[in-house]
Amino acid sequence: MTPVAWEQACLEEVCGSCTMRVNGRVRQACSGLIDRVAPMVNGSSKLLLEPMSKFPVVRDLCVDRSKMFENLQKIQGWIPIDGTYDLGPGPRMSQKQQELAYDFARCMSCGSCLEACPQVNEHSNFIGPAAIGQVRLFNSHPTGKLNADERLEAISGNDGIASCGNAQNCVQVCPKEIPLTRAIAELHRDTTVYRVKKWLGM
Repeated sequence: MTPVAWEQACLEEVCGSCTMRVNGRVRQACSGLIDRVAPMVNGSSKLLLEPMSKFPVVRDLCVDRSKMFENLQKIQGWIPIDGTYDLGPGPRMSQKQQELAYDFARCMSCGSCLEACPQVNEHSNFIGPAAIGQVRLFNSHPTGKLNADERLEAISGNDGIASCGNAQNCVQVCPKEIPLTRAIAELHRDTTVYRVKKWLGM
């Protein structure tokens, strides 16, 4: 019999590659202790493993998460630097800024938040909470702010932040407990200010 295909890399819940549905709930398989995800019922335990449903299945439990990475490209989930010369030390950030940035920097692109989001479906092009969280991360960085308007533009369209239905499932399933609803609320405000300024030609 051909072995079941599934992905894994770190085996310590930091890479996100083994994300799947375990007994109907999306999670990282590497940290899913059997006695917790499949408690004994009538002397036996049942374990149902399924691939995530919001991504194309490659084979068995392996899915293609390309769409999520394409959305990270759309929002420019990076800080562009020249690279041709030494820029010296980066701008200083307060301890409070660093701690909040760290919360968002822990995202491992596992796709759990997209799997749990009812707005991410075949009838919607919603960019999803993972990309929105990364906009919050990079727009809060002193250097990242230089491209903040470009990221806000990327999430201002019909497939952007306005498509969020505020179900808050994303924060319930995030293995890193990233404050995604905080990012969504703050970026709703930021995109509104951005659109008004753009409309006024400011």
